[in-house]
Amino acid sequence: MSAFDKAASRLHPDACSTLPPAPQELPRVGDRLAVAGLVKGSSGEVLCRVAAIRRAKDKGEAKAARGDKIYELAVDGGDTRKTRLLHLAWRVAARAAPSPTPAKPTKAKKRARAAPDFLEALRRGGRIVAPMVGGSELAFRLLCRRHGATAAYTPMMEATRFVEDAAFRAQYLQTHAEDRPLVAHFCGNDPGVVGRACALAAATGGVDAVDLNLGCPQRVAFAGHYGSYLMREEDRDLVKSIVAAMRRSVPREIAVCVKIRLMDDFPATLKLVEDLRDAGAQVVAIHGRKRATWHRKGPGARDGPADLDSIARVVRAVGDSVVVVSNGNVRDRGDVDAGLATTGAAGVMSAEGLLDDPALFSGPALSDDAAEDLRKLKLAADYLDLVDAHGNPAGYRSVAFHCRRVAKRPLEAYDALDDLLDAGDAAGARRVLDRCARFARGDEAYVADPARRANAKSRAAKRLETRAARKRFEERMIRKAKREGKALDFYVKQGADAPTKADLDAYRAMADEAARLAAWNAKHKQHCLTFHLGKCPRGDACAFIHDKMDDDDVLHG
Repeated sequence: MSAFDKAASRLHPDACSTLPPAPQELPRVGDRLAVAGLVKGSSGEVLCRVAAIRRAKDKGEAKAARGDKIYELAVDGGDTRKTRLLHLAWRVAARAAPSPTPAKPTKAKKRARAAPDFLEALRRGGRIVAPMVGGSELAFRLLCRRHGATAAYTPMMEATRFVEDAAFRAQYLQTHAEDRPLVAHFCGNDPGVVGRACALAAATGGVDAVDLNLGCPQRVAFAGHYGSYLMREEDRDLVKSIVAAMRRSVPREIAVCVKIRLMDDFPATLKLVEDLRDAGAQVVAIHGRKRATWHRKGPGARDGPADLDSIARVVRAVGDSVVVVSNGNVRDRGDVDAGLATTGAAGVMSAEGLLDDPALFSGPALSDDAAEDLRKLKLAADYLDLVDAHGNPAGYRSVAFHCRRVAKRPLEAYDALDDLLDAGDAAGARRVLDRCARFARGDEAYVADPARRANAKSRAAKRLETRAARKRFEERMIRKAKREGKALDFYVKQGADAPTKADLDAYRAMADEAARLAAWNAKHKQHCLTFHLGKCPRGDACAFIHDKMDDDDVLHG
């Protein structure tokens, strides 16, 4: 109070009654504060700098206005402390200098905006390439982005191998300037390992988010105890600790996402989403089919329509507290708009639909069969061009898989499917596609070969029988484990690990065949040794795993 005000208050006490002090202006980032009681055991003032300010969780506007925020204070000559300041005596020792006119963002600043930009892209109705085991590699992602995809997930990467194997990281986490926003998609059940994998992915500067797979229903997920097999209530604390570790392990500009399936009822699904959100997830992608297993059949497992109404109920319940992405029932462009309208989700994700038509997000299929065949053959050829430029970490089996899915109708119509599977490389695949295109345009007349068609039918039947035999084996192993009171995956896991390139090099170097077979059976006995080291004479009829890429191998969680 000034000297004049003091004198006036003595002369006219009624007119100059004491007014409540003006509220103290809250600190800003960069301000220097003097705070009493900040250091335990000392009541004196401590000088510090405001390093960051965050909104206190769920405290409302009124409390935020009076200072109920979390302040990160960098103590002079000490560490960083977090406090609300409400219970402490503090004063501003020096205000931070006004910010200059913003300069053009540097690459680092652009990266720092990545998560907000990524989340905003989703909220604007994101069209997203779903994660696929061996199916959403860089070449395929870029093809989808050319035709309307606005974000994409990497293939599912095993966190343990990603952490331990630098060559695996370089091979499977392919990044590109035109492939953003990008989500690195991991599976695993160890918080420390998954967190470390996320940190390594974030350190590349090429990803905008990290994601945990809680939806994969395949046998490999059952054997490894990840994917949909972590959605059980007894694993909930583990899952929350994994998500929390992901959040701690990456910078704030990297978003944390989780991909799930529906639980058996709505309350359980909502509880899972809320638990994931509270653990640190900013995005939850929901596959609208029930928490499935690889041996479960019937509607709601791996077939039947997705339950978009349940996703809509989740969206209404959680509001904007977490970004929800809808996955399922997307077969054409009309399904994209209808799915967003039905669910109210921020974005829509597709895997199966994009495998059949990478241009699904950009427009409808053509009504004329010949024109549609040529469109699909052109898409497959464009994919091969991208493979030439960027490769495919899963090898030719994945290349052939993509071409077969995209151009299935003309390949089957001209009995060229087996030619594609046997081509061996992208150049050979291109020759097969070019031949089909000549037939589709009418440049050459196609003459059906009954013997060739019969052979193709026989090979397809063998592939189906091999798959069925494999399934019967797995079911026997589960029954055996159940009879013996063991975990259901006890026998399924034994020998299920696929050999790495280093493993194969070591086996090839073994001169003693008996020793090599014994070493192989100790680690990989479910896999075909002959196939991995050369060519299996049993071919499609072999019941051991050939690690081939088929429709059951490329599935989104």
